[in-house]
Amino acid sequence: MESAKEEVDTKIKVMFLPFASTSHIIPMVDIARLFAMHGVDVTIIATPVAASLFQSSVGRDSSLGRSIRTHVVKFPAAEVGLPVGVETFNADTAPDMLPKIGKGLNLLEKEIENLFEELEADCIVTDMFYPWTVDAAARLGIPRLILLAGSCFAHSALHSVKKLSI
Repeated sequence: MESAKEEVDTKIKVMFLPFASTSHIIPMVDIARLFAMHGVDVTIIATPVAASLFQSSVGRDSSLGRSIRTHVVKFPAAEVGLPVGVETFNADTAPDMLPKIGKGLNLLEKEIENLFEELEADCIVTDMFYPWTVDAAARLGIPRLILLAGSCFAHSALHSVKKLSI
């Protein structure tokens, strides 16, 4: 009989990286939880504020024996001139803070890429707003799945407008 440690070591390890916006975090975490329900070893990488939005659900799943956890990375607020706690894009985010949040997320790129390697990801699931993860996955020789947060209709309409524009 396999021990719990051996069982975790043989599971597929998938890292999830949601974009720092509630409208992107919630659907990605829901998908991550589904993966965990089906026996995948899941790690969700998030900043402290983003993690606070879903940690109770992940904790509940973990207490039920599912292999799911959150790995929190510190958002570099001071380095980009933001107060601590301002690190997500939402309707109430002041417009002058948006570029600073974007810069902060860009500063985390190398740290997150290193996490993919250190945590021995077999696959990464990232948001469409992290295009750099295509190259990270290629360097690691692992698949990358993309979350397109939005409806099929919205993506179809955007595609049609781009294609038919002259």
